[in-house]
This record gives sequence, structure tokens and C-alpha cells, in this order.
Amino acid sequence: MMPKKMDADFMQLSMKELEKCRNEQDAAACAYNALMGNEQEPEEIASARKEIIKYLLAANDLSRLYFIVRSGIMTLISGIIFLGIVTYLGQVSALDAVVIGVISYFVSLFISRMFDSPINKLSNLIVRFLNRHRSLKSKIINNL
Repeated sequence: MMPKKMDADFMQLSMKELEKCRNEQDAAACAYNALMGNEQEPEEIASARKEIIKYLLAANDLSRLYFIVRSGIMTLISGIIFLGIVTYLGQVSALDAVVIGVISYFVSLFISRMFDSPINKLSNLIVRFLNRHRSLKSKIINNL
């Protein structure tokens, strides 16, 4: 968890260092050095930096997991629509399948926006389940 009280000087220093990194060619390495700090800083600032980095990594993993879960739900909706249309038509050509796929994608996008609240509840339920099963969660995040 992120510390409740952060040192204002530490935050200003880090922001100034990150602003300098915008103009450099290797901005990623510069930002990493700005966030990691140096060995001469006080222990409390070093531990605060580590806590911030842990928090940012956890937030990034959580947002990736939500994206993967919502994409999976939308894929299921699109697949069910596609299967329903193909079952109704009986036989389709490759061009028909492409057109049906595009239509089912847009319909699933519309459905996912219309039923955003229930889909968010389902996503939260799935994410809570995955938080209890860390190995499954790490496999999903690392492989998808």
C-alpha cells in the first residue's frame, strides 16, 4: 500500500527529475533512475520510493487484468452472437463470415456499453476470484 503521508520535498524532487527526462533521448532509463533515486538519500525516502513503485506496479497489473477480463467477456458476447447468426443462416461463405464477424463485434460493443454496470460487477467478481488464486492470475497477466 502507498504510504498515507508523503514528504512534499520528495514528491517535488521526483517530479522535477521526471520532467527533465522528457527531453532526453533515453527517457525510460532516465525515469527509472529518477524513481529509484541514489544511495545517499535517507532511509524513509528510499522506502517511500519502493512503496510507490510497488503501488504503481500493482495498479498496472490490476488495470491489465481488468482489460483482459473485459475483453474476454466481450469476446464471449461476440462469439455467442456470431454462433447464433451462423446457426440461423445454416451455411455461410468466407465473405459472409467476415461481415457477420464485424456486425457481431459492433453489436457486442453496443451491448457491453449498454450493460456496463452488470459487466463491471462481473469483472470485479472475476478479478476478486483471481486475487485469491495468485498463480492463475500471474499466468493470465504474463501470458495474455
